Amino acid sequence: MKPDETVLIDEIRRAIGSDTTYNFSDIICQVTEEHTGPYFTLLHIFATGAYLTYAEKINELPTLREDEVSKLRVLALVRMSTNQRVLKYEDMLRETGLSSTQDLELVVIRSIQCGVLDCKIDEASQQVFVNQLSGYHVVPEQLDFLLDSLNSWSKSCKSALDGIKSDVDASAAELSAQVKKQEAQLKQFETAMSNIKKDKSRDVSSTKSRKRLA
Repeated sequence: MKPDETVLIDEIRRAIGSDTTYNFSDIICQVTEEHTGPYFTLLHIFATGAYLTYAEKINELPTLREDEVSKLRVLALVRMSTNQRVLKYEDMLRETGLSSTQDLELVVIRSIQCGVLDCKIDEASQQVFVNQLSGYHVVPEQLDFLLDSLNSWSKSCKSALDGIKSDVDASAAELSAQVKKQEAQLKQFETAMSNIKKDKSRDVSSTKSRKRLA
């Protein structure tokens, strides 16, 4: 084995074993199957969160530590979260190769602690509600869904902004109407006050004239 191949395999092992690496884009660009053999396959399995593929080819692949297997299960949940926001226990159990809901919940908790999933566990309905995910390597077949999600989000934002603008315009129109109404009432009040003063002035003048005549 050539030294550069050893270095590449060491990098793959470090990436797979790291608690902070969940996006493998950089290292995938550096390695080829020709130089790293089964480690290349293992890297792609981690990059795509394909736990079931690992389980099928386990005898052909390098041995993983228990924490690395747990990390792969986390990545399997993250992969599922790229195209759905409500994950059912039965689906997650199948994709992670687990049979215990308690073990599954531990994997979900680890995904939260690692910061790759922001989600809420609902034990009663046996579902996990995903808010967002981060730091995950996106493969080409997931791009269409992500683009659709972004377009949907963009439309929702536009709809919300249009609604806000409509509310603001309606409020502005209502405020303008109220101002005009108050201005009209003020004008009526000023006119009434002016008329009262005129009437009072005429009454005073009339009283003075009667006194002079008397």
